[in-house]
Order: sequence, then C-alpha cells, then structure tokens
Amino acid sequence: MNLDPATAIEAEDEAIMRQKIINEEYKIWKKHAPFLYDVMMSRALDWPTLTTQWFPDVQRPPGESRDVHRLLLGTHTDEETNAMNYLQIAHISIPKLTAKREDYDEERGEFGGFGGGGGKPAPEMKFTIAQKIDHPGEINKARYMPQNPDMIATMAPAGRCLIFDRTKHSSQPTGTVSPDMELEGHTEEGFGLHWNPNVEGQVATGSNDNTVKVWNIKDYQKSSKKIKPQRTFTHHSATVNGVEFHHKFPWMLATVSDDHTLQVLDLRESSNTKAARIVEDAHTDDVNCVAFNLGTDVILATGSADKSIGIWDLRNLEVKLHACEGHKDVVTGIEWHPRQKAVFGSASLDRRIHFWDLNRCGEEQTPEDEEDGPPELLFMHGGHTDRIADFTFNKNDPWLMCSAAEDNLLQIWKTSKSIIGRDMANVPIEELEK
Repeated sequence: MNLDPATAIEAEDEAIMRQKIINEEYKIWKKHAPFLYDVMMSRALDWPTLTTQWFPDVQRPPGESRDVHRLLLGTHTDEETNAMNYLQIAHISIPKLTAKREDYDEERGEFGGFGGGGGKPAPEMKFTIAQKIDHPGEINKARYMPQNPDMIATMAPAGRCLIFDRTKHSSQPTGTVSPDMELEGHTEEGFGLHWNPNVEGQVATGSNDNTVKVWNIKDYQKSSKKIKPQRTFTHHSATVNGVEFHHKFPWMLATVSDDHTLQVLDLRESSNTKAARIVEDAHTDDVNCVAFNLGTDVILATGSADKSIGIWDLRNLEVKLHACEGHKDVVTGIEWHPRQKAVFGSASLDRRIHFWDLNRCGEEQTPEDEEDGPPELLFMHGGHTDRIADFTFNKNDPWLMCSAAEDNLLQIWKTSKSIIGRDMANVPIEELEK
C-alpha cells in the first residue's frame, strides 16, 4: 500500500521516536543490570532463532567451578540470501561463583568475570554451537522428547513437522536435509508443539489449518519416513496457536486458538469435532499460548493478544480465577517455574519477560508501588530491544533463563537473589481468590 507523502513522513517520524524510546529504555536497563542479575550474558547469533529450550541435563566437570548446560535453538534466515537453516544445539559454560557488581562488563552487557579471587583469572562464560543439523526453512518451534531428549520435533514451513534423532547426524551440517521422520498431515504451517510427558513418542501439534493432530513416532515403519496422525481434531474454528499435554493425566490436552477459546480435549473420548471442556471467549482477542501448572493438577494459564494472562481452575472453567495484567502488547508465551508452583514467566511483543508470583495477589501496595504494576508482578526483564521470540526456564538451575529476540540477540540471565529470594509460602494457588 502506497502512503501519501504526509502520511509517510508522519509514519517515519513515529518510527524514529519509537526507536529513541527503545534505546533510552535499554540504556536505563543497562545501567541497573549489575543490581538486577547474578548472571547475564548476551550473544548475537548469526541468524535469529524463533525457538529455545534448555535440555534437561547439566555437566559439572570435576575439579572445575563451572556448569555446562545444553540449549536447543533454530534459525530463521533471510530468504533473499538463500542461506541454509539449521537445528542447533549450543553448549553454555557458566561459572558457579557468585557475580560481583565490579565484574559487570558494560560494553558486552554481561557478567564475564565472576570474581576469580586470589590473583586467579576470573572464569568466563562460554557459548559454543556444538551441533548444526540441516533443516528445510526456518524453525517455528523445536522441542525434545522428555523420555529421550535426543529425539527432537520441529515445526517447519508449509505444514511440515519433522523428527530428528540428533545422534544420527554429524556435528557439522552436510548441506543435505535428511529428517529421520516426518509427521504428515498439516496443510499450513504452525507453532503449536508439545510432547506428552506421560506417553513416550506421543506428540501434539497445532496449525494455521485450524486443526490439532496427535501422533506417535512409534508408528514409524522402515519402509517410509512419513507418519500419519493417530487423531485429527477439528474443534477450533481458527488458527490453533498452542497445545499442551497435562503433566500428570496422559489423556488431557489443552488447546488455544484465534477463535478466542480455551478447549480441553479428553483423548479417551471418541469425538474429533468437539472438546470435552470449552471456554468460549476465554479472552477478548486471540489466545496464543497455554501452560499447565507443574505443581498442581488443576491450574493452567493462557496468554492472549488482549495483553493479559488468564489463570484457570479445571474444576470450574466457567469463571476465570485471576487475570494478570501488566504487559503492554500481545502475550506470546507462558512457562511455569519448574519448582515454585505459584511462579510463572510470560513473554510479550512489548519486548519484556515478566515473572509473576500468584502468592502475592491481593497484597496491599503503596501508590508508588502501584505505578510499577500489580503486586503479583515479581520481576520484569527489559534487556531486549526487539520482540521476544521464545524463552525457557532451566530445570537444573531454576532461575537461570534463556530468552531469544527477533534481532538475533540471545540472552542467558539469572535474576538476583535479592529480588527473588524472598521465602515464597506454599499458599495453594487455587485458593488465591477465596
């Protein structure tokens, strides 16, 4: 669409002003970073990644004061360059020593020293790409299978869903795309992807073709790499953005969509056209993500384009338990803390990741505190200057985070204990509004 000159100039001025605001906010964040984080590392990737996930393992080399974590990444290259895309596995070496404010490297925007002490050189954080696997187009989402993290599923363009056994691929790309299996059935691309933690090999996908499909890679036959879905659900009337299996009940699958609904499938039921539980108008705009609480059997959260996060109780989905409001743009991702059952993180197009502590709902605030957000808003990560594509909690070091933005920037960070170290009472969060 061609804009008239006056409108074009106005749009350009708005863009310049918006960038100035972003730059100023980043400068403020950078100034305060030494007081906000115990770990901070920023890395500019060759290409942006739309997906990130910590692997469940950690290596602790004997005699060395560091932990080595593995991270699952993708690429989203520029089509005009014809550059190859890769499924990537990174190794991140993080010193165990406590960061000191004087160790903060302002130029790099990270704690690179961690205080060697005794005249010893300070150990550095290291980031290396250990494996690259050729992939057909950008990776919308990648997730490893919980029962065997070497098995990795990816959402690719044109509705392709691929399975890679990373042990069957070299550490460096060969130039030939060769997935080990392909889940065949979707007609359009998607971002919904989740393995069943209770059923080995079972994975669910959601797509722009309005369907949810459930597969099992155990259906693989040597005669063909392609696997047909076990079930295809047509209960949504618009794009399916998120799918998630329950962590305890193998038959329960939650799905969310641009049709504004939250729906819960019971895989024991025969219907493929209607969900067991339906929440009409769960939000006032598209629902982008859903996540079951890991510490309870009945709580789940949804994130929406209406900028809010909904907290729901499976025992009574007719009423939203609570709404967390604090983001200034579309909520794109939610993940619950692996150990603190009342805490979860959320990502938004406002370039922020928020930590929420539902134990704090309803606490009294001073007028000054109210300006910073509701009482349950525990922390706000403001280190990105572009939209956040994905983020993930580390299972071995639960406050260690990874976040990836659309501008190639990857950040590894850990909020200061002085901020999140308060004794969090195990208040049953299903009782938070009773």
